[in-house]
Amino acid sequence: MTIGLVRHFKVNIEPTKFWLSPEEFEKDLDDYDIAPIYDQELNINHIDWQICYCSTLPRAVSTAQNIFKGEIIRTDLLREIPIKAVTKRKIKLPAIIWHTLARTDWMKNKPSQPEGKAQSYERANKILNEILQNGLEKILIVSHGFFMKSLYHELLKMGFEGDMELNPKNGKVYLLRKQAG
Repeated sequence: MTIGLVRHFKVNIEPTKFWLSPEEFEKDLDDYDIAPIYDQELNINHIDWQICYCSTLPRAVSTAQNIFKGEIIRTDLLREIPIKAVTKRKIKLPAIIWHTLARTDWMKNKPSQPEGKAQSYERANKILNEILQNGLEKILIVSHGFFMKSLYHELLKMGFEGDMELNPKNGKVYLLRKQAG
């Protein structure tokens, strides 16, 4: 069995200002979720993919439609791990600090985040079990950089082998394979 993990194409969005309030940070996240992608070439023809699963976020759907011409199944289970500002206090921080604080709280399963690490891994396990029960052998999955890490770790636990960078690149296929039996 072969699974191809693809991070959506690069998002076409202008950077906002450097210092952001909690509200501005969350607006940036919302804007990113609806921003279009840059057109990009990605050759996936070396494998005859049977089906494609993708996140319901527009950047993933557009990427999937760009690279795969067969059946595409959209699911919220492949959406990016959501984050929020860790505080509503009237402070301004650089976006990278907001991201770092939110991901730290995510790793610690803190209530400031809509989903904790444990929930993300449960979600990854749930969608992978659904996908693997379809009986197909060559499955393409279009998702998001941070959630792909959860998918990757769960696939390794299921006996798949393959490599993926710590920070998955946009529009690159990461192949994971599992021998039958």
